[in-house]
Amino acid sequence: MYLYKGNLAEFDVIIIGASFAGLSVASKLKGNILLIDKCNIGDCQISACGAPVDVVKEIGCEDSVLQVSNIFSFHVNKKRVDFHLERPYCTFDFKKFCQIFASKTNAIFIKANVVKVEKNDKFIIHTNDREFNSKILVDASGWEASAVKSLKTDYVHSDMLSFGIETEAPYMATAFHFFYEPDFLKDGISWIFPCAEFSRFGVASYTGTRKLKEKLDSFLERYSLRNGKIHGGSFCYCFKEPFVEDIFVVGCAQGQTLPLTGEGIRRSIFYGMRLGAIIQRILDNEISFEKGVNEYTRLALNCSREYNFLFKLQNRFLKMSENKLELLARILSNRLIFRILERKYRSI
Repeated sequence: MYLYKGNLAEFDVIIIGASFAGLSVASKLKGNILLIDKCNIGDCQISACGAPVDVVKEIGCEDSVLQVSNIFSFHVNKKRVDFHLERPYCTFDFKKFCQIFASKTNAIFIKANVVKVEKNDKFIIHTNDREFNSKILVDASGWEASAVKSLKTDYVHSDMLSFGIETEAPYMATAFHFFYEPDFLKDGISWIFPCAEFSRFGVASYTGTRKLKEKLDSFLERYSLRNGKIHGGSFCYCFKEPFVEDIFVVGCAQGQTLPLTGEGIRRSIFYGMRLGAIIQRILDNEISFEKGVNEYTRLALNCSREYNFLFKLQNRFLKMSENKLELLARILSNRLIFRILERKYRSI
């Protein structure tokens, strides 16, 4: 299935990263496409796997859905404030989601670690398996941006990372629960996501604190539960250029995870699929490479003002008193006000 030249396997497009963003790009491409990831597809879950139901259905992955809810419950100041969603969210099985999505692509998948990227007239991707090359390279490798980092070492801002961990436990819930308790977890939040017969319990630090296991243990103890297998990781809140060193960058690699809410799946899928469609038009000679670059850059940076606004809100959120946050939450939870906010947020 490869086109060989010496020790190189040649592809039309190589995508580094086979999670939400990478699979989304691949889903819009035809031809000789390679996906490279250090994990088998669906094996390395970092996300809490909550997303809008309509997004999951639109890409044909609804069989991975575990539970649907139209209520976000915000717990602050020992009070609960419910937000009723116009468009419900769901939790889903990460492995099943990724494997369904991957089955809808024509890409070849290779499990390998990217060691180095070189650029001459084409990209040469050095892995621990072998070398591959292509004219078009997409970095969808998450916050580490492993492809771009090989050529531009200052692209990644490791000082602008949030960090979270999560586990699954036998607990039934009907809403998505978010807890802001600064006396328990400074500069962070906790959550419970409903997944039918079980729930996902998680804790995260906006400032990137990594020592969170004891906090997760304490959070579970409130419900007389214990830790199971823990997953999680970092995600960046630094919005960066989407085309660097002739590489297209998408998903968390570009910083498309939103500040404050930490939502990244919806945006990774949206921008990934649109990038894939643009690249396919380049391959079909419908548009020039330069025009495709300009089109994707404009698209990916289109919401930079809203992103910066959420970043400022994240910083303010951490400085507000619990009394003020409770009052603000009650005002915003008004159904008419929240409907306007929800629609504006979903447009980002």
